[in-house]
Amino acid sequence: MKKLIDMLNKKSLFVVLIVFLFATFVLASVLIDNSESDFDLGDYNNTLYNSSVGSGAVQLNLSYNNGTYTSQIFDTGSNVTLNNLSWEYQRIQCPEGMVYINKLNGYCIDKYEASTPGCEVVGENCATAQTDYCTACTPDSGDFGTTSGVGTTTVAYSEANVAPLVKVSQLQARQMCANAGKHLCTSEEWLGAANLNGNYYNLPTTLSASSGYYCVVDSNTYCNYAGNLNKACNTSQYSSGTSNCVSAEGVYDMVGNVWEWTNETVSYTKPCEPVGTSGICYWNGTNFINTTTSATAVFGNDYVYFLSNSVARSGYAVLRGGIWYYGALAGPFSAALNLGPTAAGSYFGFRCCS
Repeated sequence: MKKLIDMLNKKSLFVVLIVFLFATFVLASVLIDNSESDFDLGDYNNTLYNSSVGSGAVQLNLSYNNGTYTSQIFDTGSNVTLNNLSWEYQRIQCPEGMVYINKLNGYCIDKYEASTPGCEVVGENCATAQTDYCTACTPDSGDFGTTSGVGTTTVAYSEANVAPLVKVSQLQARQMCANAGKHLCTSEEWLGAANLNGNYYNLPTTLSASSGYYCVVDSNTYCNYAGNLNKACNTSQYSSGTSNCVSAEGVYDMVGNVWEWTNETVSYTKPCEPVGTSGICYWNGTNFINTTTSATAVFGNDYVYFLSNSVARSGYAVLRGGIWYYGALAGPFSAALNLGPTAAGSYFGFRCCS
């Protein structure tokens, strides 16, 4: 009997020991994700850890529409209890007059070429007072300042069916965007939004009324306002109404109407072939050439303008999209690289990003 009792006691002790060890293992296996180092033990796919959200969170990379994240907790291979788990959906909310572009980690861009209060539809108080830039009839618009941006207090707006701001230098445009709490769009941001109804490539050579896009690029779409040297149309308009020169996201007039400054300066040496060519060149997917080919047609024969490239050039600001009379030369890939940041003309406009 004593022997049997001893055996039972040993078994009981063994069971207690197993329970104790199991409890210790469970306590030691409590996993918590509440810091970046904890989260980093998981597996990311198109997601990232954002330490600026609350006490830290996993965020979808805004270049993608979906993603996954497997934490160390979810990957234990056994049942787990989750405490204080929360999920918050966040997407950039663009200000009024801007739209969201799901590229470059996500950004907002003005729907319309920049304007300022007082640039009303022709026929109202700008009908006769307007000269070659909008401020002639905008006493509340602040001041353009100098072409270097000094004293520029004008605020850039994004509104439909108003005259675009023109005779603006790149440096003034940069300041006007900053005055609006935004920034002058980079070339990447500008190009990211420069589709026509969702299309970038193999577009018609001329994107005027005959193409169905109604971009302001030739005499069929002039809006020759009285007293205005600028033959551009009001934003989002052409000579007979609202244009179809709009991106899939709702961005108007990125082709034609007025040149648009972007926020870069560039340097180049002999960019066009044959060597020594200057002026109008076309991109064929590999390099710039001075004649059109089937390869340049992929890019709509959109032209890029260079100064003489027999010497190195630097510090040239980037204008994009073309202008009201450029015809086939205007388009989403059109650019001018022959002017400095302080240049201003009656056909230089811009739009802002944030």
